[in-house]
Amino acid sequence: MKRAVVFCFLLMFVFCQVFSAQPLRKPFVELFIGSKRVPDGSMIEVNKGDRFTLMAQIKGGRADFVQLPDTYADFGATAQVVSRGYNKLIYREKGKEYQWELTNEKIEFESDNKIRLSINSELTNKHEVDVVIPAVKVDKSYIKIKLTTTWSFSDGATTKTEENVAEAVVLLKIHGNTNEWYASPNLKATGTSNPVVEQKLNEIQDSYRKIETMLSEFNFAPVQSEIRSLQSSINELGSQIQASNAKDPVNHTDVIFIGLPSDRSISDIAGFQALSEAWIQLEQLLNEQHDKLSNAGQLGRSELLAAIKPFTQWQKSLPDNTETLLSKYAKDIDWQTITINSYLSFNPEEERLNNLEQCQADLHRFLDNRQENIAPEKQKLQYALTRLQAVKIFDGMLMGLFSSINYATWENRRN
Repeated sequence: MKRAVVFCFLLMFVFCQVFSAQPLRKPFVELFIGSKRVPDGSMIEVNKGDRFTLMAQIKGGRADFVQLPDTYADFGATAQVVSRGYNKLIYREKGKEYQWELTNEKIEFESDNKIRLSINSELTNKHEVDVVIPAVKVDKSYIKIKLTTTWSFSDGATTKTEENVAEAVVLLKIHGNTNEWYASPNLKATGTSNPVVEQKLNEIQDSYRKIETMLSEFNFAPVQSEIRSLQSSINELGSQIQASNAKDPVNHTDVIFIGLPSDRSISDIAGFQALSEAWIQLEQLLNEQHDKLSNAGQLGRSELLAAIKPFTQWQKSLPDNTETLLSKYAKDIDWQTITINSYLSFNPEEERLNNLEQCQADLHRFLDNRQENIAPEKQKLQYALTRLQAVKIFDGMLMGLFSSINYATWENRRN
């Protein structure tokens, strides 16, 4: 008898642990460089002239509640999610409707004046900053991130606001040749500093940036003219360096060119090709699952998870920078409508379903939306890919230009 009581107690304890709501986590900033997670307070080693992208997003707090209400809210069998997304949740319980919505999000990136920061805040619930390490006599720096979100709550009768604040910091250890007096993402100079040479280096780096931006925005008309301007600056730099070195061979200046202005767009072609192929696979998957579920009655827990799993696996197969690629080349495609997590009131990785009827309704909503939008999205992806392929024409011009430089070293980053 005692064993039976103990067994029942343990069973109830396990059930509560698995199915009871978890407390909201304290708000925190999640950081990534590429696909690598960067813990708060990390020391990152970089080099002079490096450029990298730091991604930040807020987690915990009200974001947990809104994005995963089944995990972080005490939803009973009577609770029903009316609609949800990354930043908005409407649910109904006992005949009353409740709403939480993100009304404002503010990101602050702070550093000293030793590095340069360029912020991109166009992503869904994420923020990116391009970090450029210049050639300065410093071996340490930092990036401090502060994210503030304001949430609005309404139950039809009352309203209130809630603010979540989270901070993080990344420390930078900067390496570099002590003889370097100039360093940018695409240029380095060693030897004796020269103000005239430095001016030309700045002009060339500016041309790199302009051409890169034009290509990424498919603004092809002025590219050829900018390439001619870049060629003129490169030739003038060569004449200046050769004259300076001939005048004083001991205190000479050496320059290294790094990569091409077209490198980023060319590298994005492979990623975008993968996206185009992934959308073809998604269409097949949608058709298969829709046929299976269109006439099905209420599914059980294991059947629902089995129906959801292919979509989470498909999502994991996408390139790490999928949202960045879409925001860059296919802005009309809404990331929130693509991810199945935007529709489910639970985290599919935890396989924790409180309300089977709600989960099945969420899944059908996802399938209906995806089937409605998959065809136009495929067209948009193919159009963007075709435009990206056109970058190869200008890439060939740039490859010829930089291959012909004979007074300096050019590092081809594709080798």
